[in-house]
Amino acid sequence: MEHIQLKAFSRQKMTKGELNQARKSGKVPAQLYGKDAEPMSIFLEREAFSNKAKHLTESMIIDVNLDGKKYSALMKEVQRANLSGEILHIDFNLVGQGQKMHVKVPLHLVGIAKGVREGGILEHAIHDIEVECQAENIPEKIEVDITELEPNHALHLRDIAIPEGVRLLTNPETVIAIIKFARAEVETAAPEEAAAETAAAPEQAAPEGATEAAQK
Repeated sequence: MEHIQLKAFSRQKMTKGELNQARKSGKVPAQLYGKDAEPMSIFLEREAFSNKAKHLTESMIIDVNLDGKKYSALMKEVQRANLSGEILHIDFNLVGQGQKMHVKVPLHLVGIAKGVREGGILEHAIHDIEVECQAENIPEKIEVDITELEPNHALHLRDIAIPEGVRLLTNPETVIAIIKFARAEVETAAPEEAAAETAAAPEQAAPEGATEAAQK
């Protein structure tokens, strides 16, 4: 797995005003947390991080280069301003060789489903799953082949292969994708069926009494 590289700078404890001033100058405060390590306060360059953040997921290992040392970490939380969306703070979890991690891994649907080719609509129910594995075995994504998925059928987590060394934590009965037909098609079919049934139905005979009355 290719690691993402990020350059970081150490920072000391700062007041809220000093942090805001640093943000205005293009820096993003962040924190590195580890199971057996003291938290480390750092700065990242906002522009450099924003460019790479477009491709980052929680399952991608990031090499944070700090003061000549490299720390492998996972991005856990990005805090943003409510209105502007500006990045305010980032939390990273340090990972070590052989350490087991709980992470979310994206699911990527591959191919065009048979049901879609027949006019159905694909519903992608979930976009990621939770797994447990050692840091070096974390998959960046899991590809799911949907080419054989038929109309009115669903694909469950139990139906796909999970990479070796990865333990699934999400319920295996969870639906990944399902093929449905458009409601408009169903509604259109109903009147047509009703008309066909009416045309096929035999004429009902009039009651005997009513026929005699008409003859008189």
